[in-house]
Amino acid sequence: MSMTTSRRLLASCLLLALVGCENASRSETAEQALTLAASPLPQTAPSKAKAPPSTTLDVSSAYPAVDLIGAKRKIQLEKLTPGEAHSPPEAWKINFDKTGGFAGVCWKNRAGNEGEAPGDDLSKGAYRRISFWAKGAKGGEVAEFRAGGLGHLKTRYRDSFDVTAGKIKLTSQWSEYSIYVNDADLSSVMTVFCVLFHQEDNTDGANVYLDDIQYRG
Repeated sequence: MSMTTSRRLLASCLLLALVGCENASRSETAEQALTLAASPLPQTAPSKAKAPPSTTLDVSSAYPAVDLIGAKRKIQLEKLTPGEAHSPPEAWKINFDKTGGFAGVCWKNRAGNEGEAPGDDLSKGAYRRISFWAKGAKGGEVAEFRAGGLGHLKTRYRDSFDVTAGKIKLTSQWSEYSIYVNDADLSSVMTVFCVLFHQEDNTDGANVYLDDIQYRG
């Protein structure tokens, strides 16, 4: 065999070897791509929506200070047993004497606050109404339910609102009532809630049950 022929055979072998290596590399790359494509993507847990902030304020819990107004000796406030409440653990019974003239019970932001101390700012609570449950011992009792209205030009501080549900004739069954405050200015709240009685509306006196007084959104 001549030298030229040997060189040609050697060159041909080297060329075949290079081609084989290139094909093997392409095959390996393709296999890796198929493996990656077949691998499942990592699963992400669905995001949980955050619960909206609570827009309910329970008056009895947040404002335990209670003042008697008017004929204070002719009206009494009693705490009921859980079995007597509309929703346990507690509720209230108000006894109004038939000789009382005018008297009431008010939940205040501070005990005895008649305008000497500032009111609480509830304007950021997005409250739309004050809801409460009430009933009479016999049915036919009349009470006015209201909030705010305390203060005048001579007092240092005043309620920034004055709302009422008006006089309501109650039945002997628990019923829900509302005072709407969505348009009220709640930036200064001293008188959080009141129940008022007039003798002319209750000539035989009145026993009224009250529960679940709440500012609600």
